[in-house]
Amino acid sequence: MPTSSRTVLALLTGAVSLSACLVSTRDERLGGRWFIRWETSMIPESGGLHPFLHRRRWYGSMRVEENTWRYRYLGDDCVLYVAGNSDRGQLYGACADSAPTIIAAATDDSTWGYIRDQGLTGDTIHVLGRATPVEEIVRRAKASRRDD
Repeated sequence: MPTSSRTVLALLTGAVSLSACLVSTRDERLGGRWFIRWETSMIPESGGLHPFLHRRRWYGSMRVEENTWRYRYLGDDCVLYVAGNSDRGQLYGACADSAPTIIAAATDDSTWGYIRDQGLTGDTIHVLGRATPVEEIVRRAKASRRDD
């Protein structure tokens, strides 16, 4: 391997190792195999604390969504969350290893804040003026199939 390739490889390895040291994590169990991984970057420009929705696998976990500030565990290995990246704002439901499904294309003021604290609580959830029973959300999320 030429010297310049070794140098590039060493720099890349160092950068990856350094970036891993600059993030601390804490997991918040939701229920079933779902959890939120809170990541705190030591680099102020990266925005500090961020929540990521994860699902445990037989080995490790799979990141399902980034910047998941609003979420709620529904039971029966199902979760409800608002997509947070790029201000998408869709309300999703996901169960087990099924692909997440859109429950509502957008959210309104009643869904802002942490879902577990306000907005999307109770047996019936109101989004954009429409009442949706939690049972219906779970049924729709379970019906979705993952293609991968």
